[in-house]
Amino acid sequence: MPCSFANGTSVPRRPGSPRLPRTILLTNIMLSGRSGTEVVTEQLADGLRRRGHTVLVFTPQIGPLGEGMRARGHRVADRPGALPRPDIIHAHHTGPAMAALAAHPGVPGVFVSHDAAAPFDAAPPHPGIRRVLAVDERCRARLVDDGLAPAAVGLLPNAVDLSRIPPRPRPLPPRPARAVVLTKHDAHLPAIEAACAAAGIALDAYGSGPGRMTETPEALFAEADLVFATARSALEAAAAGAGVVVCDARGCAGFLTRAAAEAWLPWNLGAGILAQPADQAAIAAAIAAWSAPEAEAASALVRAERSLDTLLDRIEALHEEVLAEPVMPDPAAEAAATGAFIAGWVPSFDRNAPWRRLARAMGEGSAGGSLDALPGQLAGIAEAQAALAAALARGLAAQVADAECLRADLAALQAATALQAARTDALLRRGPIRRLRDAAAGLWRAAVPQAIRAPLWRWRTGRTEQPGRSGSGSGGRP
Repeated sequence: MPCSFANGTSVPRRPGSPRLPRTILLTNIMLSGRSGTEVVTEQLADGLRRRGHTVLVFTPQIGPLGEGMRARGHRVADRPGALPRPDIIHAHHTGPAMAALAAHPGVPGVFVSHDAAAPFDAAPPHPGIRRVLAVDERCRARLVDDGLAPAAVGLLPNAVDLSRIPPRPRPLPPRPARAVVLTKHDAHLPAIEAACAAAGIALDAYGSGPGRMTETPEALFAEADLVFATARSALEAAAAGAGVVVCDARGCAGFLTRAAAEAWLPWNLGAGILAQPADQAAIAAAIAAWSAPEAEAASALVRAERSLDTLLDRIEALHEEVLAEPVMPDPAAEAAATGAFIAGWVPSFDRNAPWRRLARAMGEGSAGGSLDALPGQLAGIAEAQAALAAALARGLAAQVADAECLRADLAALQAATALQAARTDALLRRGPIRRLRDAAAGLWRAAVPQAIRAPLWRWRTGRTEQPGRSGSGSGGRP
């Protein structure tokens, strides 16, 4: 399949054609969760390494996903200068891309934009960026609006790692019985729930919106008859063989047929095709359009055109094309671009500086996202609190049990100490020391006259009778 690039050329991928092993630096704004670009970065890193390339990853925020990649052997760093010099930079997100270019001057780069609005997904203004690409037509239009020539922006759509898709346990039924919704938001969930209830479809909701996360969405999609999702999740659901209704809180596109897939795939099954409101009527109409054969035909198209192997072929061809260009680095131009970027993106008092747009967008996005996902987040917090209370209760019970055991051990030690003391006293009473005391007393009686011993005995005991005259007949032992 040919690969189209920003300059309009096509590089065919010849089956079995050799590729030189390259050192490739990937950038992403974070590697913490399972957002779209994070999953793309992970899949590219895994796939390129399987093909023999050395993969480096720079992200300013290393979270669970990044740590997991490290555990699998990837080299992930939060400083681009801590990584070896690469052959090429494959960049996501403006800031990390500029940091990588500044840390490795003269290294060529390609930039892929994944968001049609976010300030941190604008093309980096740097001469080292040789190709600018977008994941769909909406992002491509954004880059053109930002000032790039239409011919200078290519498409590099998202893909699905088919090796992660489990086989379906059963074919699609004539009518859907089980559905899954995967979403970051929850504003449209009541409409989906009502439409599914009216159609007699059991529904499970996952994602940050409902507050029920999953690390294996592919397994859910392979079990479901119908999936409500957009963008990457919709692609994965179609690749898993489920029927798909493309919708989220922003709107609804409808049921994914073969013809719809051909028209919607250039838009990444994302916001650019959500022409209808995500209300109960639109979702019910999408459910009513169900067709198992159409869903299977759409799945076959997605698997053929959007597999990870196809994407990796395109990326390898893209990198080779860039590296083959006889372009000499211009250190002065690179330094000037880096300086201009720093002037605009480092906080200052300039009210029109780009960093202020980023700060506003992040604040609005954080606030909006937190409000949309608040019920799910609260449910997650309640679950975490319950788990913590249970853990504390178990810990307290264990501490009480330990204290009881300690008291029992102390009592046993005290009893053992008393027994040992009694045994020691008995030994003192019956042992050689007792015989020594008796011998000393006999020597005292033999050596000291009775006339001296008797007064001493009476003085010590306070008695008046004479020793040796008591009823015992044994005499005293002063």
